[in-house]
Amino acid sequence: MQLVKYNPFWGLTGVESTMDRLFDRFFEETDTKPRGRTWSPSVDVSETESEIVFTAEFPGFEKDEIDISVNEGRLTISGERRFTEEKETKHLRVERWYGNFHRSFLLPKSADHEKISANLKNGVLTVTMPKREEAKPRQIPVSVN
Repeated sequence: MQLVKYNPFWGLTGVESTMDRLFDRFFEETDTKPRGRTWSPSVDVSETESEIVFTAEFPGFEKDEIDISVNEGRLTISGERRFTEEKETKHLRVERWYGNFHRSFLLPKSADHEKISANLKNGVLTVTMPKREEAKPRQIPVSVN
Protein backbone atom coordinates (compact mmCIF):
# COMPACT_ATOMS: atom_id res chain seq x y z
CA MET A 1 0.00 0.00 0.00
CA GLN A 2 1.27 3.47 -0.92
CA LEU A 3 0.67 6.42 1.36
CA VAL A 4 -0.13 9.76 -0.22
CA LYS A 5 0.02 12.96 1.76
CA TYR A 6 -3.39 14.64 1.63
CA ASN A 7 -3.52 18.32 0.75
CA PRO A 8 -6.97 19.87 1.30
CA PHE A 9 -6.18 22.70 -1.14
CA TRP A 10 -5.60 20.51 -4.23
CA GLY A 11 -9.15 21.13 -5.38
CA LEU A 12 -8.60 24.88 -5.41
CA THR A 13 -5.99 24.82 -8.18
CA GLY A 14 -8.75 24.61 -10.79
CA VAL A 15 -10.54 27.57 -9.21
CA GLU A 16 -7.31 29.57 -9.26
CA SER A 17 -6.72 29.00 -12.99
CA THR A 18 -10.37 29.81 -13.77
CA MET A 19 -10.10 33.11 -11.86
CA ASP A 20 -6.82 33.92 -13.66
CA ARG A 21 -8.50 33.42 -17.05
CA LEU A 22 -11.48 35.52 -15.96
CA PHE A 23 -9.29 38.43 -14.88
CA ASP A 24 -7.13 38.12 -18.00
CA ARG A 25 -10.22 38.46 -20.20
CA PHE A 26 -11.51 41.40 -18.17
CA PHE A 27 -8.25 43.32 -18.35
CA GLU A 28 -7.70 42.37 -21.98
CA GLU A 29 -10.53 44.72 -22.88
CA THR A 30 -9.39 47.59 -20.64
CA ASP A 31 -5.58 47.45 -20.89
CA THR A 32 -5.48 49.79 -23.89
CA LYS A 33 -4.99 52.99 -21.90
CA PRO A 34 -1.65 54.03 -20.40
CA ARG A 35 -1.39 53.83 -16.66
CA GLY A 36 -0.92 57.38 -15.40
CA ARG A 37 -0.40 56.45 -11.78
CA THR A 38 2.68 56.58 -9.65
CA TRP A 39 4.92 53.60 -10.30
CA SER A 40 8.07 52.40 -8.63
CA PRO A 41 11.19 51.23 -10.45
CA SER A 42 13.07 48.29 -8.96
CA VAL A 43 16.36 49.24 -7.32
CA ASP A 44 19.22 46.99 -6.21
CA VAL A 45 21.36 48.28 -3.34
CA SER A 46 24.79 46.78 -2.74
CA GLU A 47 27.70 47.57 -0.46
CA THR A 48 31.42 46.98 -0.61
CA GLU A 49 34.12 47.96 1.86
CA SER A 50 34.52 51.32 0.13
CA GLU A 51 31.12 52.29 -1.32
CA ILE A 52 27.35 51.90 -1.51
CA VAL A 53 25.86 51.35 -4.99
CA PHE A 54 22.25 51.82 -6.13
CA THR A 55 21.34 50.23 -9.48
CA ALA A 56 18.01 50.77 -11.26
CA GLU A 57 16.68 50.04 -14.73
CA PHE A 58 15.25 52.94 -16.76
CA PRO A 59 14.95 51.72 -20.35
CA GLY A 60 14.35 54.52 -22.84
CA PHE A 61 15.10 57.31 -20.33
CA GLU A 62 17.45 60.20 -21.00
CA LYS A 63 19.61 61.59 -18.19
CA ASP A 64 17.56 64.80 -17.92
CA GLU A 65 14.38 62.78 -17.22
CA ILE A 66 15.72 61.44 -13.91
CA ASP A 67 16.19 63.59 -10.79
CA ILE A 68 18.60 62.46 -8.07
CA SER A 69 18.96 64.33 -4.80
CA VAL A 70 20.35 63.87 -1.31
CA ASN A 71 18.63 65.71 1.52
CA GLU A 72 18.82 65.10 5.28
CA GLY A 73 20.48 61.71 4.88
CA ARG A 74 18.02 60.44 2.28
CA LEU A 75 18.74 59.59 -1.37
CA THR A 76 15.78 60.28 -3.66
CA ILE A 77 15.41 59.15 -7.28
CA SER A 78 12.37 60.55 -9.09
CA GLY A 79 11.04 61.51 -12.49
CA GLU A 80 8.29 60.78 -14.96
CA ARG A 81 7.72 58.47 -17.91
CA ARG A 82 5.41 60.22 -20.36
CA PHE A 83 3.06 58.45 -22.73
CA THR A 84 3.38 59.79 -26.25
CA GLU A 85 0.23 59.33 -28.28
CA GLU A 86 0.97 58.89 -31.97
CA LYS A 87 -1.76 59.77 -34.43
CA GLU A 88 -3.10 56.93 -36.54
CA THR A 89 -1.88 54.40 -33.97
CA LYS A 90 -4.36 52.23 -32.12
CA HIS A 91 -2.92 50.69 -28.98
CA LEU A 92 -4.12 47.12 -28.56
CA ARG A 93 -2.47 46.64 -25.17
CA VAL A 94 -0.43 48.92 -22.90
CA GLU A 95 1.46 47.15 -20.10
CA ARG A 96 4.33 49.52 -19.35
CA TRP A 97 3.84 51.96 -16.50
CA TYR A 98 3.58 55.67 -17.23
CA GLY A 99 3.47 58.66 -14.91
CA ASN A 100 5.54 59.81 -11.96
CA PHE A 101 7.96 57.60 -10.07
CA HIS A 102 9.65 58.19 -6.75
CA ARG A 103 12.10 56.08 -4.70
CA SER A 104 13.70 57.19 -1.47
CA PHE A 105 16.39 55.49 0.61
CA LEU A 106 17.68 56.31 4.07
CA LEU A 107 21.47 56.47 3.89
CA PRO A 108 23.79 55.11 6.56
CA LYS A 109 25.98 57.55 8.46
CA SER A 110 29.03 55.94 6.84
CA ALA A 111 28.05 57.30 3.39
CA ASP A 112 29.88 60.36 2.06
CA HIS A 113 27.04 62.48 0.68
CA GLU A 114 29.45 65.01 -0.86
CA LYS A 115 31.09 62.58 -3.31
CA ILE A 116 28.02 60.96 -4.86
CA SER A 117 28.12 60.17 -8.59
CA ALA A 118 25.50 58.89 -11.04
CA ASN A 119 25.80 57.28 -14.45
CA LEU A 120 23.09 56.27 -16.95
CA LYS A 121 24.30 53.76 -19.52
CA ASN A 122 22.13 51.52 -21.73
CA GLY A 123 19.07 52.25 -19.58
CA VAL A 124 20.77 51.28 -16.31
CA LEU A 125 21.22 53.99 -13.69
CA THR A 126 24.11 53.48 -11.27
CA VAL A 127 24.39 55.81 -8.29
CA THR A 128 27.66 55.37 -6.40
CA MET A 129 28.30 56.80 -2.98
CA PRO A 130 31.71 56.26 -1.37
CA LYS A 131 32.01 55.63 2.34
CA ARG A 132 33.74 58.11 4.62
CA GLU A 133 37.35 57.26 5.34
CA GLU A 134 36.70 56.81 9.05
CA ALA A 135 33.95 54.29 8.26
CA LYS A 136 36.10 52.06 6.05
CA PRO A 137 37.55 48.97 7.70
CA ARG A 138 41.25 49.17 8.42
CA GLN A 139 43.89 46.89 9.80
CA ILE A 140 45.40 47.78 13.17
CA PRO A 141 49.02 46.74 13.51
CA VAL A 142 50.02 44.92 16.67
CA SER A 143 53.26 46.01 18.32
CA VAL A 144 55.44 43.95 20.61
CA ASN A 145 57.22 45.57 23.58
